[in-house]
Amino acid sequence: MRLLAALMLLTTSLTGAADPTPVIDGWKSSPVYVDPTQRALVPDRDAEELKSRVAGQTPAIRIAVVPAALLNTGGGDNGAAARAYVDALVDKQAADGIYLVVFGGALIWGSAVGVDAPIASILTEELARHSRSDPVGTLNGVLDQLDVPKASSGPPGWIWLAGLVLVLLAGLGLLRRWWKNRPDSNDGPALYRPSYDVLPDEADTLAERQALAREDVTRFGEELDAADVRLEGVDNAADVQAALDAYADAGRVVNGDLDDDELIDVRARVEYGRWRLACAQAKVAGTPAPPRRALCFFDPGHGVSVTDWMFTPGGGRPREIPVCKACENRLARSGR
Repeated sequence: MRLLAALMLLTTSLTGAADPTPVIDGWKSSPVYVDPTQRALVPDRDAEELKSRVAGQTPAIRIAVVPAALLNTGGGDNGAAARAYVDALVDKQAADGIYLVVFGGALIWGSAVGVDAPIASILTEELARHSRSDPVGTLNGVLDQLDVPKASSGPPGWIWLAGLVLVLLAGLGLLRRWWKNRPDSNDGPALYRPSYDVLPDEADTLAERQALAREDVTRFGEELDAADVRLEGVDNAADVQAALDAYADAGRVVNGDLDDDELIDVRARVEYGRWRLACAQAKVAGTPAPPRRALCFFDPGHGVSVTDWMFTPGGGRPREIPVCKACENRLARSGR
């Protein structure tokens, strides 16, 4: 059952027709084309920076950002649909070079035509370094591996150096203030973390955590898209609709400028949607519905957890744990 496809039919007017003509027309004036509906690249900033980097390159490098709906060809294989679309672009452009196409937040596909460049392995490596919500970082990483020099523009070097010194001084001042007022431990209410594993330094800043939240919502959408929860005689429509509604609610707000509390609320919606999807799948399998949240970390006998807490065990590193209400109150009173 293509659940996400059903949701898209209700929420978008895109037809998914894989017509390369708009991209070909756009490439006549710039090597970087961004579909007007897409926000993966900011046209006046990211697209211009990429354009200044690839313009005049030999062999030519062409970049396009198109809707992920173009992959919705009915076959269910995004890789095959992406390959077919890029092949159509290459055939219509009829020119050697390197082609890089971003399909919304779904995937990035590349092709080297008449060029001895291992574009597939380069893209695979860069996609492993960057999330799908960071196509700019992925594209710049590919260009780095292709030895495309970065664009040189902006104020003279001494201005950048002076600015760097000022930033360092300001940073030292903030560090000194934090050190003076730092808490006795790192324990406290948890910052946002996605449902999938990330390295500690991948969620250092609020901007990084916002990107991780967008990726988490995207992954949930893919899980809905791949789910098959139909079985004759099983009534799980309410669970399926609740999962779709949770995905839609999270998707509506996740692209905003959210703080950590709001990001945790987004994750709660995604977790709820995943739970309702698991309930629907459990009914099909004839198994008991899964619990709503994990049991309390300190004592499973306390029951289901109500929130997450950043806890530092003795001699260990801070990590997020699920806690019940009583343990949350105890940790809050103890300052841990």
